Amino acid sequence: MLTLSQIDKMIEKGNKSLRKSIINSTMSDIIRRIKYKCDWENKEYYQVDRYYASSQICSRCGNIKKEMKDINKRGYECENCGLMIDRDLNASINIMVEGLFKEYRYE
Repeated sequence: MLTLSQIDKMIEKGNKSLRKSIINSTMSDIIRRIKYKCDWENKEYYQVDRYYASSQICSRCGNIKKEMKDINKRGYECENCGLMIDRDLNASINIMVEGLFKEYRYE
């Protein structure tokens, strides 16, 4: 069994293909564990599409701001409704709302 430090070295020094496969397998393991915990606790699990533009959508009014693709911009300011919020908080609210909508769309 590999230790975390060995995996870190493989990610750091491995080729691009190796890094990508290690990171993807780690993420899939995290998702698998979350699904298991949800089943164990009788909770619903909803996965939002990986390309969902959560950081570009205003969590208050739904306005889409394409220039938020720049990861260096840490705040979100909506020209439509004037909302000023941290970019990550805005994205997390949008992901939560999208998950709730998925619950009602598919049942």
